[in-house]
Amino acid sequence: MTVRRMLSYRVYVNDTPQRIAIGGDPVHVSAIRLGFGPDAPHVVQFWAEGSLEEPGTPRTFQVFGTGHPLPPGARWRGTTERTPEGLVWHLYELPDPGES
Repeated sequence: MTVRRMLSYRVYVNDTPQRIAIGGDPVHVSAIRLGFGPDAPHVVQFWAEGSLEEPGTPRTFQVFGTGHPLPPGARWRGTTERTPEGLVWHLYELPDPGES
């Protein structure tokens, strides 16, 4: 039997799209830092329904800062609250290469 759960995922704030297998659409996003100090990486954490038994469909996500250009077909999935440094991050899902 497949048990549905609310699961958390992380997307690093960098210029690289990241593939993540998830079972549902993101329902909430939040900004965190991994570690302490000025070199600690920024991460957008998001929550989506899923299953530990069935990892879900691989999807591509990327984080963008306010005012940064978005690739064609990018779909908004959530915006974080302002971080203590004053940054706001936006989570987008990118189309798979085969999508039109």
